[in-house]
Amino acid sequence: MRPNRINTLLPVMLILAAALAWHAGASTATMRPPAQPTTVATLDIVTVFEQLNERSTLEAQLKTRVEKRQSQLDEINKAIQAIQADLETTLKPGTDEYKERVRQFMEQRAVAEARRTALQQIISIDQGAMRRQLYTKIQDAVKRIAERDGIDIVIFDDSVLPVPEDASDNDVYRTIITKGIIYRHNSIDLTQRVITLMNNEYAAP
Repeated sequence: MRPNRINTLLPVMLILAAALAWHAGASTATMRPPAQPTTVATLDIVTVFEQLNERSTLEAQLKTRVEKRQSQLDEINKAIQAIQADLETTLKPGTDEYKERVRQFMEQRAVAEARRTALQQIISIDQGAMRRQLYTKIQDAVKRIAERDGIDIVIFDDSVLPVPEDASDNDVYRTIITKGIIYRHNSIDLTQRVITLMNNEYAAP
């Protein structure tokens, strides 16, 4: 009687043991491995922009283009001044010549205003293109340094941006709560390394 009972329970025990073993294996398989430490560095991109030698060259080129366009606008302004002088001192109001000069004055003034607005937009677009060009190169320099040194994340360092004094409570509070970094050690900052790398590469023949 006793052996028969053991024989009856044995298959059940084997099934339970198999189920427990499978459950343990499944739990082990779904467990995440321990997280590896993440290496973080910071970058003050404002300082990088300010200290790049290429930026000075690009700004000089932009200034030359702006001055050329400004000279064209200055010619129109001179023509407007000449017409205005005729209207004020030479021509008699009410005459056909006076009316014609008034029309010319209005046309030239409209052209000058349109070109002034266009010049401002062109300057803004050119400055944006220059900044985008430099930012792309900064990204590449940061990536190369990070990959070489095993850095996982490079964060914009806004800890150097001061909280404004003599400002409203809203402005002070907004500055504080929008900061991404409150403190960082100098050893994790890549700013000077990026500047040195990019300036050296720009100076290279």
